[in-house]
Amino acid sequence: MKHIKINNIFIFFLFFSLLSCSDESLTELNPNSPVVSWESLKDTQKGLNSIYNSLLDESLLSIKNEAIRSDMGYPGYGRPVPDRIDAQVIYNQSYNSGTPYISAKWDAHYTTIYYANQVINGLNIIKPTLEETEIEDWESQMAQARFFRGLMHFYLHSLYNNGRIIIRDEIPNVETGFGKGLSSSEEVKAFFREDLMYAYEKLPESYPDNYLGSATKWAVATFLGKSHLYAEEYAQAKVYFNDVINNGGYELVEDTSLLFKTPGGEFNKESIFELAYNTEHRNDFTVWEAGKMSNQLSHESTANTGFYPPAWIVNEYKNEELDLADSRNFFTEVNPDGTTKDVLRPISLRASTMVAIVNDELSDYGTGKTKTPDAIKINNNGWGFGYYKKYLDFSNTDSRGSRSRGSNVIVLRLADVHLMLAECLIQEDDLEGALENINAVRYRWALQLLGKPNPKWPDSTFESDKDTDGNTDADYVEYTKETLMNRLMYVERPLELSVEGNADRWIDLRRWGKLKENYEKLSGEVFYLTSYTYDAHDKDTGFLTGSTTTKNNSEIVDVDPGATGLNIIDYEYDEAFINYNATLHDYYPIPLNEILRNPELN
Repeated sequence: MKHIKINNIFIFFLFFSLLSCSDESLTELNPNSPVVSWESLKDTQKGLNSIYNSLLDESLLSIKNEAIRSDMGYPGYGRPVPDRIDAQVIYNQSYNSGTPYISAKWDAHYTTIYYANQVINGLNIIKPTLEETEIEDWESQMAQARFFRGLMHFYLHSLYNNGRIIIRDEIPNVETGFGKGLSSSEEVKAFFREDLMYAYEKLPESYPDNYLGSATKWAVATFLGKSHLYAEEYAQAKVYFNDVINNGGYELVEDTSLLFKTPGGEFNKESIFELAYNTEHRNDFTVWEAGKMSNQLSHESTANTGFYPPAWIVNEYKNEELDLADSRNFFTEVNPDGTTKDVLRPISLRASTMVAIVNDELSDYGTGKTKTPDAIKINNNGWGFGYYKKYLDFSNTDSRGSRSRGSNVIVLRLADVHLMLAECLIQEDDLEGALENINAVRYRWALQLLGKPNPKWPDSTFESDKDTDGNTDADYVEYTKETLMNRLMYVERPLELSVEGNADRWIDLRRWGKLKENYEKLSGEVFYLTSYTYDAHDKDTGFLTGSTTTKNNSEIVDVDPGATGLNIIDYEYDEAFINYNATLHDYYPIPLNEILRNPELN
């Protein structure tokens, strides 16, 4: 069982209410009720489970909308104009305080904060009644509750109103009132860091298997490091990142069948914190109801209302430089007569894991039989030119259809820590250390390494693996602080961490001061569509058939092959570049709904 002690627990995601159940009882905890019963650690554990379940609200991470808002997503069907108006609003930077998803995201964060405050209050009530042997469990529960309260405030601080948000440090009720004013950015930062520091000092480094998914010291350390990185406090950020890398026991996963896959890949050695979705509980809820414990991301990855990789990132993935000295980049094909031949991968292992594009002719689409170029829909006036694969899930046949899938969502993983540490080192002019961390991630994917060979890089890359000329397969570029930072901003982080986290790409571009510049760059780029011909495979055996297949208007290229009409992609991000305004868009505004219901806000 992959879930976090949720065997008989469900919740309705209603703001300012909490409903949980267990084998023994059904307890409703309502802030408008004058009495809430907290009698034991068993009660507070139920509340803690509700905190974890509240994280499953898809409005919290808003992966689809955040991809479309940044440079990571094209909004579904329709080219050159997206078919759905709501998606156009996000993609074209036309949203405002009344846009529904901005309010839904805000409410999702404060719902988790509310549940955390319920548990903190309950733990304080029962503490005087506990035996000495129960104090360790009390501290663990308190640390988890404070971690999530701090994390939600950190997220809100990073996303809304230049960091000036509402600090919710107690349970609002009729007597105290629900209205509360905004705090300064520095006050919010001090508040969430105090919560995170408490959790960092009290949380365990790991849990027994039946608690998989619970927040650990290392998850807190990573978020603390992020908070210092976002504040350009590189020395402090490095302390936490090095702690995670050197002491956390995590590894960069080389078996790419595990990294984002369910079943089998949950809580793998690279995953620092992930959300445990499932289709086993609350499957009586529809896919649209709050409280369901499945997600729609697999459907949204391929649906005409979903989100697709834009042309620029498909082109970047397609053209990643392979390490020609690494045997993982060579594939054995079986001919119709049974003979074999070794061929070079048409795209990198990273590209093949992250996206489904027509060039990935050697891997299957996840069904075990159908090759990727045969499976994906390609239409230059429709679905686009590929899918994100991170959330695709072919493992279950839920009766609610493709919109209900139980695959986990990774929020933090080790590759992100390496790349954030690399950024700190670049800013401190330690380019050798930065390259070491970037190349650790690239080596995992059998990508050509950056810079000149260094003994600190993986031994096999510099001792046993040589290309045909006896040289290590690195690019031998003499990177400067500026060129390596550009590489990190526009290649390494977006290609490694595409559509992950909570608006991470947007926050990165904003803190680098690159949002407007990036929109200008992308709006000026032109890509073209051309036909792609590939060797056909038998869908049952996977063997070559001896024939070829051609898909028209399917391959994105950046050199004009003589394209005309819709085969020229010169419209992406044009409206976003025109509409983007740093004052209006760098941070979300306080939602209109919050202003209307909160008398303390003007």
